[in-house]
Amino acid sequence: MNSFSSSSATTGRQRASRTFSLVPGAALLVLLTGLGLTAFAQAQPQAPSAAPAAMSEQMLDVGGRKLHAIRMGDEKAQATVVFESGFSMDLSAWRRVAPQLAPRAKVLIYSRAGYGQSEPSPAPVSLQQSGRDLSAVLKAAQLPPPYVLVGHSYGAFLIRDFASRHPEQIAGLVFVDPAHERYDQVLKPLDAARLAAEQAHLQQGAPERFRADERYIQSIMDAGKLPDAGGPLPDVPAVVLTSTRRYAKPEVLLHTPAGMAAWRQLHSDFFAQFSNGAHVLTPVSGHHIQFDEPHLVVAAVDQVIRLSQEQAQRRALEAARAKLGGDLQAAAAAADPQAAVDQAIRAPGLSEADVNNAGYAILGDGKQAPRAQLAALVLGANARLYPKSDNAADSHGEVLLKLGRRAEARAEFARALSLAEAAGRSPRVLDSYRKHLAEAAELAAKP
Repeated sequence: MNSFSSSSATTGRQRASRTFSLVPGAALLVLLTGLGLTAFAQAQPQAPSAAPAAMSEQMLDVGGRKLHAIRMGDEKAQATVVFESGFSMDLSAWRRVAPQLAPRAKVLIYSRAGYGQSEPSPAPVSLQQSGRDLSAVLKAAQLPPPYVLVGHSYGAFLIRDFASRHPEQIAGLVFVDPAHERYDQVLKPLDAARLAAEQAHLQQGAPERFRADERYIQSIMDAGKLPDAGGPLPDVPAVVLTSTRRYAKPEVLLHTPAGMAAWRQLHSDFFAQFSNGAHVLTPVSGHHIQFDEPHLVVAAVDQVIRLSQEQAQRRALEAARAKLGGDLQAAAAAADPQAAVDQAIRAPGLSEADVNNAGYAILGDGKQAPRAQLAALVLGANARLYPKSDNAADSHGEVLLKLGRRAEARAEFARALSLAEAAGRSPRVLDSYRKHLAEAAELAAKP
């Protein structure tokens, strides 16, 4: 136990309070309150998981060094969730969260170089070096992308840097009371002298083994930006969890009402770059939401997994629809156009409506005979593939009528009306089919 932890007789919650009182560095407090909290985390009762899940603990080789990692969860699950702890915290930071996700996801928690049981790195501290280690860990653990990355505090810097450099590997992001590089800049106008005093106190009191990391983090805060970012973050589903707890007797500038308001606003501004997800505020938790309210983190990860899977399905469907259009155009030049059309419309993921829309897109205004003929092949194939669909039959009838195939069109309209009546369609739909049938009958009667 390091000098920032209290005696072994102290309760877990008292340990947390003691850590706050001994490490009062305003903006960096958000990052550094993890000092001594490994013991705190281990002292807390572990939340039960929903079901037992397989677990494998390993020391993974990352190029001559070994990092401590625990892999757990359902190996058949689509989602892979990877956790990054805050500053000074090892993989035990997630002991209340990871087991709850394991029954429905592949989960990896690990300790960065020099933390917990992981061996230190000879390389200078940097986001990029941590990202290289993470890539090596994922490869050694045989966990292919895409990933849902979860980062707490300083861990948010790490997952942001990794995601900006590997956007194609990211399915979603969860930020647990994330650090923000501009916090010092918005805090200084509130009380610059107090901020400086708190930072000096922190630098003097931090254990030697964390000082290089502390200096690096402070350099990010001083610059007000992440160093050498790889690019913009991918617009993937994201959830930001923000502590909005009110402190009756704020010990640090961060915990004053103005400091917490600035913290909340920075998180809000950060979340605005994402088009899908949620910004969740909690007045109950302090900075360590994963300890105080682990269910919020679990719910956030579950939400991102669901949204990312829905997004992947939408993108797959968009790709299938785009491919369908190309395949149908190519079918016109095939040796057997009808066979080529039949094969194209059976592509996985395509619906009756997708094929119907593709047929009408080919048909256009119906004035070009080659397009109308290809559209007839498509809509006819759709009507055969869905023989109980009144809409497919009606659409086929429309294109047949444009081609002058009046008797065939009349038969399809009659079939559409019969199917619609049997299905109890609305009077508006039935009237539409009757109108089409009457039009076809009138044209069929003409010479």
